Parts: sequence; C-alpha cells; structure tokens
Amino acid sequence: MSTVVKALDVLFCVARAEGDTGVTELCRLTGLDKATVHRSLKALQGHALIEQCPDTRRYRLGLGTIQLAGSKLRGMSVATVAQPYLTRLSQATGETVQLSVRQGHHVLYVAVVESAQPIRVASDVGSLGPLHATAAGKVFLAFSTDGTRELASHLPLPRLTPSTLCDLDTLAAQLAEIRQRGWSVDHEELVPHLRVVAAPIVDRQGQVTAAVAVGGPTQRVPTDRVAALATAVTATAREISAALAFAREQVAPAR
Repeated sequence: MSTVVKALDVLFCVARAEGDTGVTELCRLTGLDKATVHRSLKALQGHALIEQCPDTRRYRLGLGTIQLAGSKLRGMSVATVAQPYLTRLSQATGETVQLSVRQGHHVLYVAVVESAQPIRVASDVGSLGPLHATAAGKVFLAFSTDGTRELASHLPLPRLTPSTLCDLDTLAAQLAEIRQRGWSVDHEELVPHLRVVAAPIVDRQGQVTAAVAVGGPTQRVPTDRVAALATAVTATAREISAALAFAREQVAPAR
C-alpha cells in the first residue's frame, strides 16, 4: 500500500468520525501501525487537511478540506449546483420545475425537471421565453433597476394569449407587487391553461442571477394553490442562493 493511499485512509477515517479522533482509534480503523498513522497525520497537517485539538491532542478535519470543496464547487455551473434542489421541489409539488437565467429580453431555460404527470409543462433546456409573459421573466424585470424602461423600449409587447399583460402601467404595478412579496406568477400569459410561480436566486450582493419556477396545468394548479407553490419555490430559491454563495466563496489558503 502506497504512502499516499495510507494517508488518504487516515483522512477519510477522520472525515467519517462523529467527533475528534485519536491515534489508537485510527490504527484500529485503518489497520495501520502507530508510526504510519503518525506520519500520515503529520503529512496531512502540513497541507491543513487535518488539525489537532491542542487540549485533547485528538484529530479532526482542517480548513484545507473547505478550500478543496470550495474550489470544486466554484467550478460548477448554476444548473449543476441547483439540480438536487430542483429535483426535490418537483417531487414535493408533483409539478415541472425550471431554472432560468436572463438572456437579453428573454429568459433562457438552463435546467428542467419534468413532472411525472401525463399532462405537464413542456419546456426544453436551451429554449427561450419572453420576459413580460413568463413568471421567471417578470422576476428578472421586477428586480432590475430599469425593468419598466426596458419594457417601454420594446413596445408594443406581443400578446401571446388572451391573458398576456401588454399594458405598461399594468405591468409596472405588477412588478412592484413582485418586488414586495418576493415571487411572481404567470397566469396563462405564455400558454393557455398553464400557471407558473417563480422566485429569484440571488448572489452574495443580493443581485438576481437566476430564477426558479414551478408550474403546471391550471386544472392542477388553481389559483388557491398558488400560495403553497410560492412558499415552496421561494424556499428552494433561498436554498439554491445559499448553495451558490458557498460554491463561489473565495476561501483563503490555511496558514
């Protein structure tokens, strides 16, 4: 067994332990002798992967492990980081969940978890939706500094269904409501008989970087279900925001 493998065995034993771990216990768990365990611990300490409690002389993971995890997570895309949260939201609600980012005057769908229901929201990764007629798009507009002015520059807004909001004053009032309550709704504005609720994903500075949405056919998502979906989607958006903040956090090397 190589020296590297032995050190890794020690590292993973420390990681799996419920509390701080002593040398004798590490010898028992790894099958290594005390001299080998001591050498491994010293090497791991040199890279801040293991640290020793000065009072008990027992060992635990060091800050270097956080640095490694942070480096890995920073290289992950928003869709990758968000995926388990999107899946959980879809399973909890039974509806299709979408993750989108803004691309010009559109939303770009970067991840979709489809409902298991036979009738469901149809959207594909890479497809686009108009800002003014989608729940996610209205999130981006509501939390931008000049959302109303952007809409004005694209008048007349296309009417996609009888429910599409094309009047600028009406849209401006709705965007103000969205900013206040923290989520938006598409009431059959993009596709007839489809209702979607969305919430913003924010970075560490509070800027909206993406949006998560959940929705389905109006027969399964009546207006009296909107509040429950809003609670679920905003909670998921907060979880994804926190995960992304950690993933992008710059962790200083341990000294």
